[in-house]
Amino acid sequence: QNFEEYQVCSITVGVIGDICRALDEQILPFCDQIMGLLIQNLQSDALHRSVKPPIFSCFGDIALAIGAHFERYVAPAIQIMQGAAQVCAQMDTLDEELMDYANQLRRSIFEAYSGILQGFKDTKAELMIPYAQHLLQFVEVVSKDSLRDESVTKAAVAAMGDLADVVGENTKHLFKNFTFCSEFLNECLQSEAEDLKVTARWTQGMIARLMHSS
Repeated sequence: QNFEEYQVCSITVGVIGDICRALDEQILPFCDQIMGLLIQNLQSDALHRSVKPPIFSCFGDIALAIGAHFERYVAPAIQIMQGAAQVCAQMDTLDEELMDYANQLRRSIFEAYSGILQGFKDTKAELMIPYAQHLLQFVEVVSKDSLRDESVTKAAVAAMGDLADVVGENTKHLFKNFTFCSEFLNECLQSEAEDLKVTARWTQGMIARLMHSS
């Protein structure tokens, strides 16, 4: 709640992620209060911008921990994620410090999407159908940005793979229409970075499996 002390607040948000990983579903009784405060913080104009990326990443940690129970938070959480994605698209690309921040923000939004998708796998995957198009549009915008760093690229590719893996059949038409996907993945497969190549190969496999399903 004391977000004026933004460095302490940022570390605290990181600790929530650690607690989620340690407790899994046992964190559930505290989630209403935690999610309420995180969403409130993101909506505040007074919140220091450096706290926003950790909060988005934390959404992913909470979703992974509580799985299907994240259903009650998904609409407000993704609404704010979509708003932040919009803000990223309008940032001044000539300002180096701002671009560093944009990269952190974009990576954390993709991490949140991945956590929510994986949390809903096999239980509530259909809840993500309404958000699939926006996620792929966001990946497309980021894929065309030469100033994205490698961590953003990897998080974007992973989120794409999670979408194909978790939501499956219901995203088939989207992957057909978003022709940038194969080009973007090919670019990643040419990368020097081994972990990016591994992620891109996995995502390529998830999309291929989806396209060849009857």
